[in-house]
Amino acid sequence: MAKNKIPQQYWRADILNYDLLKQNSIHNRHAPTEAEDFFWNLVKGKQLGLKFRRQYVIDNYIVDFACLQAMLIVEIDGGYHSDAEQMLRDAERSDFLRSQGFEVLRFSNEEIMYNTEDAIEKIKKKMDERTANIQCAQPAPPLSEGAGGRLGKVLIICAPSGTGKSTIINYLREQGVEFSFSISATTREPRGEERNGVEYFFLTEDEFQRKIEEDAFIEWEQVYAGQKYGTLKEQVEGELAAGRNIVFDVDVNGGLRIKQYFKDRALSLFILPPSIECLRDRLEKRGTETPEKIQKRLDRAEYEISRAPEFDRQIVNDDLATAEAEALRLVTEFLKASPNPSEGGEFGPAGL
Repeated sequence: MAKNKIPQQYWRADILNYDLLKQNSIHNRHAPTEAEDFFWNLVKGKQLGLKFRRQYVIDNYIVDFACLQAMLIVEIDGGYHSDAEQMLRDAERSDFLRSQGFEVLRFSNEEIMYNTEDAIEKIKKKMDERTANIQCAQPAPPLSEGAGGRLGKVLIICAPSGTGKSTIINYLREQGVEFSFSISATTREPRGEERNGVEYFFLTEDEFQRKIEEDAFIEWEQVYAGQKYGTLKEQVEGELAAGRNIVFDVDVNGGLRIKQYFKDRALSLFILPPSIECLRDRLEKRGTETPEKIQKRLDRAEYEISRAPEFDRQIVNDDLATAEAEALRLVTEFLKASPNPSEGGEFGPAGL
């Protein structure tokens, strides 16, 4: 069995330096346990249909294996995980990952090595469930033409915090691009002067669950314990049928699910920083957050950036004026394009 020279513990939230986490993850890849190496040879190269990453950094954790398309984590535990204190740390780690939208499956070394077929079958079943049921509803049905004989279109704009997304969206509006913002539904309580139907549709837990059962959401997820967010079909499709364009200013997972739902009726853009260090500098210059919160944003940004190739187009914001002009060009051409722009057009998904 290969010996891992790193102490048998998880690198947890007390290590705030992302570079150190990356170094540790690289070290782990080169010093896997026997069970980890065995499992990697079963899943690498999309052998289960989707890509897995090993020793992958998510926030302040390094997970054993991650399938980002299915938002699925596979952890392979050695004998020391039966220790009571370690079990508590494992539960804390799993709870955090689930709060970020991931499903977590845990296996012992013995299950992977000696009950391989059962373990793989369980993983494949969970992958199928996640991709079929969690990512989004069935693709949107055709709509009748709206005002002026045209349907509205969908713009999905995602970016790590501090990349200039809001500035670029405001620029598009200043340049005459007509759109309204999607209004999400949520189970959280209103904050400050927030109003129902303006900032959010505020639903009770029971109301939200009923909407799920009625298949009323394009997509939804539980972001934190007791806080669900979702995009209502009726609200969005009513706007589109009236000929109005809609912008979704959402996180990466929600953006990709919305793109999957609307397909060619949506253009998905991902705004990239020139580098993680440049992003760090921008966040520090804001002067509004502690170093710990900035590091958490950077850790999240690394994950978000890893999914950028799944968007139709990526724009690097190393010069704001250039990024704004590129966004305006792409959005204007998309809004003028035929209803099925990916058929021989410019706007099919890049990198899928």
